[in-house]
Amino acid sequence: MLFNAMELVHENSISAISLLQNRFDQSSNLMFLISTLFDPRYAFLFYAPLLYSIDRYTGRKLMWVAAISEWSNQILKWILHGERPYWWIHETSVYNKTSLPDVQQFFITCETGPGSPSGHAMVTASVWYILIESFLRKRSVDASKNSLANRLAWSFYTIILAVVSLSRVYIAAHFPHQCFLGGIIGVAVAMIISNLDTDSLSRRGYVLGGVGLFASAIMTYVSLRAIGVDPMWSVDRALKWCVKREYVHLDTTPFFSVMRYVGFFIGMGLGLTSSWSKSASKVTFTTPMKIVSAILALGVCKASEYIKIPMVNLVFFYGAALVINMILPYIFVAIIPYLVSKLSFTSKAKST
Repeated sequence: MLFNAMELVHENSISAISLLQNRFDQSSNLMFLISTLFDPRYAFLFYAPLLYSIDRYTGRKLMWVAAISEWSNQILKWILHGERPYWWIHETSVYNKTSLPDVQQFFITCETGPGSPSGHAMVTASVWYILIESFLRKRSVDASKNSLANRLAWSFYTIILAVVSLSRVYIAAHFPHQCFLGGIIGVAVAMIISNLDTDSLSRRGYVLGGVGLFASAIMTYVSLRAIGVDPMWSVDRALKWCVKREYVHLDTTPFFSVMRYVGFFIGMGLGLTSSWSKSASKVTFTTPMKIVSAILALGVCKASEYIKIPMVNLVFFYGAALVINMILPYIFVAIIPYLVSKLSFTSKAKST
């Protein structure tokens, strides 16, 4: 019964995707740009370093939200076993194989993880919730009041989620209900994390937390294998039905996601509890200091995108991904603020 209901949902969604692609055929580049800009990896490579450099309190909350949101998304993807439109049309028995629906694939369509819930929608919902909440808080706007600023801010938030979801549906990477589910869960994750006290966690707590995130992912994987479910089934689907092999990338696999959020969480914790970070936190950063920190942090994170991990074997590939994602947050959380604070102090001393 449930299977038939989901088949009906998928079938109706395919019609909507086909209509969307045909109606907005001239807007494909815009859809690609939106899907790329709101890729979950930019929560780690853009929003986190930028926000932490400008506002440490908001930046720390955002880093927590990015890591926990991606962790929960990856676990849910394995459990919910969601299809993706670009391969579902080939696997289902709904259609005659000689007359499949007119659904196009693009160079960013062939993601290898399961489709539900949408990671783009979920991480975007989490990250931008923190951003909007911070914006309203800094302007002393009570979120419970029906003020104009409050309505405009949350309307803007809703539009962002809708546009991101539209782009994911357009490229046939997700069904609409998967984006909706991702958005709802993303908001819930952000609301929970925003009410947590993340200031008092020790270095040991961060390391144990990272180990816990990794252990929960492995336990989920092993449990699914034990009941006869292959958690990596979606990778085979992607390789089988993607129109071009080069469209399939290892950095969209579930295990790469595990390495990213585990490495980032541990690296973030080591950075926040380091003597360098504590030393920098005693200095009141001026606006120029914050700008310099942001530029350096974004530069380092951007440079990391050009690192190509050689495919010696899977263990080396994922191990290297873990190490890189540990080093990056440590650099922009501890090293860069420390250096900027020391250089600024030296500069002031010379001027006096």
